[in-house]
Amino acid sequence: MIEYDAKKELYSYLHSKKLENIKLRQIADTKDKLINVSSTLSDMPKR
Repeated sequence: MIEYDAKKELYSYLHSKKLENIKLRQIADTKDKLINVSSTLSDMPKR
């Protein structure tokens, strides 16, 4: 039973790390989009 619990803990940890990497990638993509929008907006001519 101890081996089963250890495997369950390891699977849970690996799943959490995978989710963390997905979220970090999403944050980086969003940051890139925000930088792109900001630079596009700042390049607009002023009245």
